[in-house]
Parts: sequence; structure tokens; C-alpha cells
Amino acid sequence: MGKSTLLNELLDQELCITTPRPQTTRHAIMAVLTSEEYQTQLAFIDTPGVIESPSYKLQSTMMEAVKGSLNSAEVIMVLTDVFSTVPLSEDDAILTKLQKTTQKVIVVVNKIDLLDKVKNFNTTAAAANSSTPVTENPLTVRTTSITEAVAKWRVLLPNAVAIIPVSCATKQNIPTLRKMLLAEPDVPAAFRDLGRPVPGMFRAGQTTVTDSEARDLLPVAPPLYPFDQMTDRTERFFASEIIRSVLFKTLGKELPYCCEVAVTGFTELDDSTSSSKNAKKVRHLSANIVVERESQKGIVVGKKGAKVKEVGISSRQKLEEFFQDRIHLDLSVKVDKDWRKDDKKLKRYGYINKD
Repeated sequence: MGKSTLLNELLDQELCITTPRPQTTRHAIMAVLTSEEYQTQLAFIDTPGVIESPSYKLQSTMMEAVKGSLNSAEVIMVLTDVFSTVPLSEDDAILTKLQKTTQKVIVVVNKIDLLDKVKNFNTTAAAANSSTPVTENPLTVRTTSITEAVAKWRVLLPNAVAIIPVSCATKQNIPTLRKMLLAEPDVPAAFRDLGRPVPGMFRAGQTTVTDSEARDLLPVAPPLYPFDQMTDRTERFFASEIIRSVLFKTLGKELPYCCEVAVTGFTELDDSTSSSKNAKKVRHLSANIVVERESQKGIVVGKKGAKVKEVGISSRQKLEEFFQDRIHLDLSVKVDKDWRKDDKKLKRYGYINKD
């Protein structure tokens, strides 16, 4: 859906990894956005995507992170896209929670920049199946317009503060969402700049989100974090995530979601080769790429080690951009059978709290 991409845009910082593949995010990642000018601090939790039927322990653990975040948040921001379908089964715990919650809810409808590519989707599909009676629930049918998507989510979540169409790829309407979340002055003006509101974009009887409603999204309280803090995660965690994102992008669809990256060493070294006082620090980083089978190890290593070498070079470049330091990176590939299904191994890789 683009949750991590949206969060990076709101932060104006590449904090969370993004790849073209779904379920890239496996941990709930806390990110802090602070505006000293408007005396507002937001603590976002970027959760894994919702998995309807977890098939192994790692996925179940990811869903526990989603449910925990729902319970702890003052505001729930639901990210969907303009083409989404919605499961409406009675045992859909997440949707049921959203429909019954007293917490404030905002819906963000992503990917509006792709509408032109599929504008004839429904027409073509209808023509191909013209002899088949339509019996589907309209709330579960794939939408292909902003009007349809907003209307559907307004029926599903009638109390949502706003349903905002955006494009995370082109940043369209992201500034308006950010302004509302930070409760900056004149939020209605930001919504007017979007043009004529889509029916259902705001609650019944309303034509905008007022400044008062924006301020009331979050409680009045002292800041929870220092103004210069952006996350509660460690540098080792982000090093692991950066290498994993490069691994996914490099291997594409060659490898299933069996890969994990475990950072085994993260130390700073003196740059004895440079006499400049302004020389960047050198960090020595070592990590294991973890797979479940010997055959998978061969895919990661590649012919004569070419693939893992490519991953290493790209990872080092990304790490140097992120840490603004020189990086010496040692990568190895390790087989750890069925690590996604074992509690002890998931604890080792940080998916289950060691306490």
C-alpha cells in the first residue's frame, strides 16, 4: 500500500525501507515528527501490513505488532489505495476494531497517480462478464476512481475525520495531510487548495477539517521525545533493514520471504590513513544474510559469488548515505532452517521481545 513511503514523505527523511514488494515491513517502527514552530510532536508507528490469514509464526508475530499498535494509538491512520478491495467477513478483527473504536481515524487513499493506467478496467471486465449476473457486495468490488474509493471507505468508516486521496510517489496532497497532522494554522485553506472536495471526504454535514479538529487529534501534553530524536530504533536495526531492502531489490522475485539480515558487528574505527581533521569516521559492519535452505543460499551467493558481491556493493553505498560515514561491510550467507516458524529463532532475530 505504501505505508513506509508515506511515512518517509511525512518525515522528509528516508527512515523506513521501501521496496516494490508487499510485506517489506516486518517490525513496528516508531518515528517521531516534531514541529518546534507549532509546538507539536507526532509519534508514528509504521506497522507491518495486515495479513488476513497468517501461515507461519513470523506472520503471526507481525500481526501482533499491528494489533498492539492499534490499541496504543490516539489516532489510527488507515492507508489503502484507490484500487483496494476490502474483506468483509465477520471474523475480520482489524476492520471490526476500526468500526467500533472510539479513537480518531483518518483514511489515506494512495496511488491516485495510477488512475489513468486502469481507467477502463471496470468497463473491460464488465464487458467480458456481461452474461454473468452481478451478485458481489459493492463494498468488496475493486474501485478504479477516487470518488468510488472515498465513498466506499465513508460507508465502512463513517466516523473517520477525513478520507484523503494522495499519491506517495508524486507527493500529491501529502503537504495537506502533514499540515492537518501537525495542526498548523489554517488547515481549511490547505484542503481548499486540493480543489472541490470529493463527496464523503469529510464527515456528514462538514466541508473541511477545522483548525480546532486538527488540534484535537492529539492530546495536550509535554513532548515524549527530545526534539532531535527521530526514532527509538538502534543504528544496528537500520543497518539490517537497509541491507534487507537491497537484497529484495537485487534478487527481485528469485527469492521468497525467507531472507533475514542479522548484524553481527557494528564498530567505529579510526581512519589512520587520513590526516584531515574533517575526515569521516569509518564504521566496520558485519552481517549474516539468513536463508532457510542450501538451495536458497546458492541463489543469494550467485555464480562465483557475483550476486552477494552486488548486494554488498549496493548495501555499502546505501549505508554510507544513511550514516554519512565510510562503511567497511563484510557479508556472509547463513542457513538457519525454518527460522520463521520457531519462537526461539524469532526471538534471536528481534521479532519477539526477549523479556
